Amino acid sequence: MEMTEKKKTIIIITILAAVALASIFLVSGPASSTDSFSGTYSALDAKRTTVTELMGVTAASSTAISLLPGDAGTPIADQLADLSGYFLFILAAICLEKWMVTISGLMAFRFIIPISCGILIAARLWKNESWKVIGIKLVCFALMLFAIVPASVVVTEKIDESYQASIQQTIEDTRNDNKQIQDTVGEEKDQGVIEKLFDKVKGGVAGQLEKFENTLNKITESIAVLIVTSCAIPIAVIIFFLWLVKLLTGVSVQIPYGKLKKPGKPGM
Repeated sequence: MEMTEKKKTIIIITILAAVALASIFLVSGPASSTDSFSGTYSALDAKRTTVTELMGVTAASSTAISLLPGDAGTPIADQLADLSGYFLFILAAICLEKWMVTISGLMAFRFIIPISCGILIAARLWKNESWKVIGIKLVCFALMLFAIVPASVVVTEKIDESYQASIQQTIEDTRNDNKQIQDTVGEEKDQGVIEKLFDKVKGGVAGQLEKFENTLNKITESIAVLIVTSCAIPIAVIIFFLWLVKLLTGVSVQIPYGKLKKPGKPGM
């Protein structure tokens, strides 16, 4: 005996209502709890520590190089000082990721999925296909929103493992170079005396400048890696999820954007 259309509707509505209630009362709590994402938080905290350490040694290098006699180190010191803006950008991206870890679970399971279930129920009752598509899009968006940060962190951890030793070595070498200059100069203020002090150091002033040029290059490379792992990869993960949603459901979930229109001619 075939199931009547009315019974199918009742079963579907019951399932959707149960999903909405479970999403609100059973899933949203764990999905927005920091305890559920301890590994993700630890990875983001480790990256934030690396960024702050790099920021600190970069600022110290800019100060240390200004202690060298003459103005030869001024361009390098200025470039090192200019890198602070990149560090702040990366830190902001990491903080946004940490915020998104819990808020995305809350938004997805307490609000978006229940709303989408309500839309799907209405679509079934009024047999409206456009509402059904909207409901499916919202479900896909909620799941994508929830998964994007943990997924991007898993991907970036693999890249971070490859470069972490190099970045830590850069931090250590930079600290040693800064300490060497500070120990050499000490409390001395006379430029002539400072120049004589550096003549006794291996490589002299020219050698110290070469070290800081290498430091600038290494720190710039580290910043490039951190920008990729903190910004570029999360964006790539979003694009991948959009493609995956379209592949599995046939529903195209597009990111809205404003379309520029050419101004019409007067009288047209």
